[in-house]
Amino acid sequence: MKRILAAVLCLLLLAGCGAEKQTPTEEGPPAGKMTLPESTYTGDDAGECDCTMTMEWEEYDPSVDTVWYILKNESGQEVEVGEEVRLETLGENDTWYQVPLAENAAWNAVAYGILAGEQLALPCSFSVFDYDFSGGGKFRIVKEVEGQTCAASFTLKAGAAVSAERPYGVIPLEQLPEDYNAGAGVKDGCRVETDDYAENLWAIDDFLEKVRLGIPCQLRTVQDYNENSPVIIDTTYENGCFLWRMRHDGETMERRFSYLVTDPEGECVYLSNGADWDAGERYGDHRTLLTSAGGPWHLVEDMTASRLAANTARYKAWSDDGEWSAALTEKPTEFIVSGPNGGRVCDLRDYELTNGLTSIQNLGWSTNHENILVITGNESGLGPGRHKNIVYYDVEKLNVLDILTPGS
Repeated sequence: MKRILAAVLCLLLLAGCGAEKQTPTEEGPPAGKMTLPESTYTGDDAGECDCTMTMEWEEYDPSVDTVWYILKNESGQEVEVGEEVRLETLGENDTWYQVPLAENAAWNAVAYGILAGEQLALPCSFSVFDYDFSGGGKFRIVKEVEGQTCAASFTLKAGAAVSAERPYGVIPLEQLPEDYNAGAGVKDGCRVETDDYAENLWAIDDFLEKVRLGIPCQLRTVQDYNENSPVIIDTTYENGCFLWRMRHDGETMERRFSYLVTDPEGECVYLSNGADWDAGERYGDHRTLLTSAGGPWHLVEDMTASRLAANTARYKAWSDDGEWSAALTEKPTEFIVSGPNGGRVCDLRDYELTNGLTSIQNLGWSTNHENILVITGNESGLGPGRHKNIVYYDVEKLNVLDILTPGS
C-alpha cells in the first residue's frame, strides 16, 4: 500500500558536499569522489529493527546501476517507510563510511505501508550518489523504519554473475551455446524438465515471489525431452509486462504478455493478456503455459484477486517493443491506451466512424505499422449475424484511421 505524502520532491541535505578530495590510505576511507564521513550506525547487517532487510543478490558486478532490497515487517503491526536510504561503504580498517549524495539528489515524497508479516521491495539507484563505484567493494544500505534502523550488505565485485549485461545472473539467450542442454541448465539454476526428471522447482517459486514484489526478474526453463533439440524459454518480468522468448532449433520467437493467471482448477500457471481466466476466455486470449508442476498456486491466485480489486483493466495487450499497451475494461466500448507520455481512456462511441459499434471483441497490434492498434468490434442492429468491424487506431494521434467491415 502506498500513501502519497506530497506532490513535490523532498530535496535532501548532501553529506560532504564541500569536502576536499582525499587520497585514501590503508586506514582511511575507500576510494570515492569525496572525503567520506564515518557512519553513525553501529548495528550489524541484520539490523536492530522489527523489520528484517535483505538484498536481492549478495554480489553484483560494478557495471550495475541499481540494486533491490527487501523489507519484511515482523513487528506485528503495520509500519510505514519512505524511499530514502543511506548508502555506506566499508573501509580497509573495517569502518563503515557514508557515501555522499549527488548534487540536487532527491527522494520521492511517498510512504509505503507494510502490513504485519508482509514484504516490500524497493530499488536503490547508484545515480543519486556522488561516488565512483567502478572499483567495487563492500557496501550496505541503511534505512530508518519508524525510529529503528535496518541494514543489508552487498558486494560489488568484477566478474560477478549479476551485471549490466546479465541483469538476472544468466547468459543472454542469444549467447548460449548451441549444445546447451538439461545438465547445463541444472547447474545454472534453471527450471529443467526432461522425460526422466524435473529440477529446480524453487526457481519458479523465486520468480513468482519477485513478480509479486515488483522486482524485475527472469525465469529460464530448459525442456529437454531427448526426441528433439532442447527448448529454452526465458520469461522476463520488466516494466509491468512479461517478455516470453523461446529458442528451438536455432530459431527464436517472442511474445509479450500482461499477467499471470491460473486455470480454473488452480493446477497450472499461464502467461495471459486476460486479467483472469474468464477474461482471457471472453476476449480470445492466446495464453501460454508457464508451468504445470508444483501447484496449487495460491500466490498467483492472490495476485489475480488483488489485481481485479485495484484495476478496471480486464484484458491488456502490449506492442512488440513494450512501449505501448492497450487495455479493455468492463465497459463494452471503452479502452485505455498507455505509452511513453502517460495514458488516456478512450471510447469507440466518441468517434464518428465507430459510434455505431456496441462492443469490443478483441484488440491487438498491427504487424505492419508501428503504434497502430487493431480493434475488433460488433455493430448493433444486425441480429445474430451482425458484422464484425476492424478498427485501426493510431495511439500517438489518438484517432481512428480507418474501419473495415469484412465481406461488406
